[in-house]
Amino acid sequence: MKRIKGIVAGIAAIAVLPALTACTAAYRDVYEVFNYAFSTLSAEDVTLSPEEIAEFPYSGLYIRRGGQPQAFIVLGYIDQQGEYEQRSWISADRITIVTEAGRIVQTVGQTEMLAAAELGEHDLIATSNRSQDPLHCIITNPEHCALTYEREIDYTDRNRARSAKVTSTFRIESGPTTISLPAGNYQAYYVIEDGVFQPSGESFRNEYWIEPDGHVLRSAQQIKPNDALITLEQVKWVGRDEDE
Repeated sequence: MKRIKGIVAGIAAIAVLPALTACTAAYRDVYEVFNYAFSTLSAEDVTLSPEEIAEFPYSGLYIRRGGQPQAFIVLGYIDQQGEYEQRSWISADRITIVTEAGRIVQTVGQTEMLAAAELGEHDLIATSNRSQDPLHCIITNPEHCALTYEREIDYTDRNRARSAKVTSTFRIESGPTTISLPAGNYQAYYVIEDGVFQPSGESFRNEYWIEPDGHVLRSAQQIKPNDALITLEQVKWVGRDEDE
């Protein structure tokens, strides 16, 4: 409970709000709070107890990149992008993950752990054609949802600017079935996205577990070429969890 109280006190003091726009100072303060509360973050998996999840007043996810330890990220703010929302999630190790419809569309501050000096930044800078992403409609409006998705991505690899064209197809593999998450059991469809990065020709498979109303509960995503899978899992979503 002590670490949750530390996080709550720190975040409450800096007023992290959904409509936050002056985010730079807030990010810095949130990083400091997390570094205090999760001092062992880089050494082992972070796992919150049911009591800690119940006490935590903000939305949070578990994140794992490849074989790295599991971390906890908190919703910093929501940015309205046309008819859709982008959510910015903040970690203790100074990384921001931006999601739209459950897809990671941007990252800020990623490096290769233990080799950052040699390998540099590995960030997803931008994703195009986001409004056509089938994740917006594959469950809620499947009859009118295109299942092929093309976009371009800009990213950094070892501090070098790069770009790629991505083409992928979607299918609903199964569901709805019950899946177990840290906050309880949920009904979800299992959706698979198979795709290819060009010009390299590298193939990938992303997986999503999506509630009947379209909300993504869990995912495993390769966001750029030659990269490890990033897994996201809902720990708590304020306003959606049954106990909220």
